Parts: sequence; C-alpha cells; structure tokens
Amino acid sequence: MTATSNLNLPFIMPAQAQKHVTHNDALLMLDALVQLSVASRQLSAPPEEPEAGERHIVADAASGPWAGVPAGHLAAFQDGAWRFFAPQPGWTAWIADEGEALVFDGEDWSAFTGAGLNPAAMVGVNTEADETNRLAVKSDAVLLSHDDVTPGNGGIQMKLNKAAPGGTASLLYQTGWSGRAEFGTTGDDDFHIKVSANGADWRDALVVDAASGAVSMPHTPPVANSFNLLKDAGRFGGSPEPQSAVVSAFEAPGYLIPVNGAAFVAGPKYIYNNSTYGGTGAALDPDIDALLTRLKDPAYRRYGVEFFVLQVTAGSGTATVRTINGTPHYLPLQTPQLPQPPELTINMHVLVKSGSLACTIPGSFNALFIDGVRHGSAQILTPDDGWRQVTRRLLFNPRQYVGYDNIAIQLFTTPGTVFWIAVLTVTPGHLAIAPERYYGVIPGLEAWR
Repeated sequence: MTATSNLNLPFIMPAQAQKHVTHNDALLMLDALVQLSVASRQLSAPPEEPEAGERHIVADAASGPWAGVPAGHLAAFQDGAWRFFAPQPGWTAWIADEGEALVFDGEDWSAFTGAGLNPAAMVGVNTEADETNRLAVKSDAVLLSHDDVTPGNGGIQMKLNKAAPGGTASLLYQTGWSGRAEFGTTGDDDFHIKVSANGADWRDALVVDAASGAVSMPHTPPVANSFNLLKDAGRFGGSPEPQSAVVSAFEAPGYLIPVNGAAFVAGPKYIYNNSTYGGTGAALDPDIDALLTRLKDPAYRRYGVEFFVLQVTAGSGTATVRTINGTPHYLPLQTPQLPQPPELTINMHVLVKSGSLACTIPGSFNALFIDGVRHGSAQILTPDDGWRQVTRRLLFNPRQYVGYDNIAIQLFTTPGTVFWIAVLTVTPGHLAIAPERYYGVIPGLEAWR
C-alpha cells in the first residue's frame, strides 16, 4: 500500500528520496480534512483573495481554477494553489457562513440531525433545559405540524400521560412565572378548566365529568335558583316552614329518620338581631358564630333568616356499613321513601362534635364536594375539621334507576358519634355551590304558594 485507506494519506516508502515531501503532503491533507470547517458551500468559483488554508465545498457548475471539479468536493487553498478532495460517506463539515453542520451521505451534503440523540437526557432550544424542564424552548412561537414526509395520516395529536388519576396532566399558563390558568385532568380524571389571580388560590371554572360527560361550572351562579324541596327549608322549625324570618321552636324533621339507634335533638339557633353583632336579641352560640363567619360578611351577621341546627347522636346499631380507611361506619339517618329526580343537589354544613363521620359517594355518576373541592373517594370528618360544607350532586339514569333512594344523603358514622347539620338544602337539578357563595336558607315552595 502506498496510501492510507480512508484519507489517502501518502506513506513514506522504504529508501525513498526526499521523504520530507511525502510527509509534508500528508500533513497538508490532514490540515485540510481534519476538524473540517469550510467558509461556504455557495461558490462555483474561488474567491479572488483566499486566505491560506481556506476551505470550501464546491457548488454546481464550477469554473475558473475550480473548473471540472464535481459539486460537493472539497477545495482547500494550500501553498498558493487549490487542492481538491472527494468526500467520503459520513464526513461532517461545519459551514461557517450558515452556522450549520452538514454530513455527506455518499451523494450530497445534508443537515446533520444528530441521529444518535435518542434518547436525549435534556433538550434546550434557545435556552437551557434543567432537571425539571427537560425540554425547554424559548421562542415567540412554537409550531407542531402533521407529518407530510413519511407520510403520516394528515393529523397530529399531543399526548400528556399521567400515572394515576390523582396526578396531573395539564397545560399551565403563567404570568411572570406564576400560574394564572390551567386545563387538563388535575387531581382526578375529570377535565378541569381552572383560573387563579395569584398563582396560589385556584378555582374551577368548568369541570367535565369523566364518567358521564356532564358539564358543571362550580363558580358560575345558576340562571335561576331552585326552591328547597324540604318543607321547612332546612330550618328545622316545623312544617310548613315559618312564614316570617324568625322561628320560635325546634321540630325534628319528618324528612330525616334516625336509624341504628340514633337520636335527634335541637342544637343551637341562629338568632335574628343577635347581640353578638350589635342587636337586641340573645347572643349567638360560639359554634353558630363560627358557622356564620363562613356564611356571611361581617356587616350582615346581625340579621338574617333564623334556623336551628339539628344535633344527631349515633346509636350503637351496626346495620348498613361502609368501611372507610379501614374503619367501619354505620348509617345514623336516612330519608323516607320519597320520589327522587334524576338530578339532585344536596348541600349542608356539618360539624362533628365527637367521633368520626364519613361522607361517601354512591356510584360513579355522583359527585362529592367538601368546601367546594371535589373528591373522588369517601372523606372522613372529625372534630378537628370544624364546620365543613358538604355538597353532593346526584345523577341517575331514569331508564335504569328505580326513582327512590332513602340513603341519598350518604352520611355514615362510628357508634356514638355526635354531629350537627345546619342549613340543609335539597334542590332539583345541579346547582353550582362554591364555598364563598352563600346558599344558606333557600325557601321552600310553602312560603310562596
């Protein structure tokens, strides 16, 4: 062999005269081809005053000193003359005037795509990626288009996959790196559109139920409020409901029935013109005052429609059990066998005085909210929780549902638990009930007939 196999560098042969000529020629070839960076690939004729060592990829229709050189060959200016090299498949070259790397595929030079970057640990486009944002793009616009080369099917689909329903798969919109809007499956498999004014407090603007496809807008008031189906409007003051703002005596509700040995008695009352807020009436019970703090603005707590609180003490019976977090809970109350509309909203405020109370979810098409936050599983309340707003939206298919449900309220307790129920409302349809919107005493039909 007289030359190397790949770059064709000349060997110094045995007993060769003027060995330095061969050696220097090989160095010149190495200087031209190793760490290949060319000035341009746009010229068909050489520049008038090339610099020593200047290199180019010859363009089509070569002329002048480059005449007859095939397009794509390398031209290197060495020792005052141009020298040409045929590229081999796999050679790479940096094109200085384009700021791009090219690779020779055996026929032409094309963009170097880095085929080995699969997988790539991080990718940053015009910015730096990091351990959290492994793909980072800094740009005025981002375009994702269908594949028209392979070709594809003419469509494009972006997939956001999470491991479990409790995770998040979403698109987050920020202002100054603080979240302002988000949509996706956040915390469950329902589709949420939510907004925030400060990046910390979020409100669902729209929720699409994954099981039923039903759409709700939790913070948008209904077009028309429904009447409370309960005869005393949840005031626990007798039937029919009192016609005035005040209510004189407690009466155990006929629409709730104690079971498993439970007992109903009167709890404290919210008092019209109470002295706690500057009135002439009696002072409010501290727990009623705590409830009022949740329900009404400070300047409006003196006056309002009076209501009693229902105190329920669970018995020792163990029928109708629900095991929540490993602890059996039993039914303390139920409703009579009353016809039930296919869409129903039950809302109440609950305070556990002792023991444990579980709010369960009957069936996959129903929803449970605690203080306006939807939960995908049963929730346990204890005395440490204080007052909680419990909202239940029921949805049944009238073609499949019998039309009666005497445990629709779905409260279960451990034996002996004591809890309070305040301002119970049962309304047909699905109401948007958020914690900051007061749905305390919704009047029944009796008062308006």
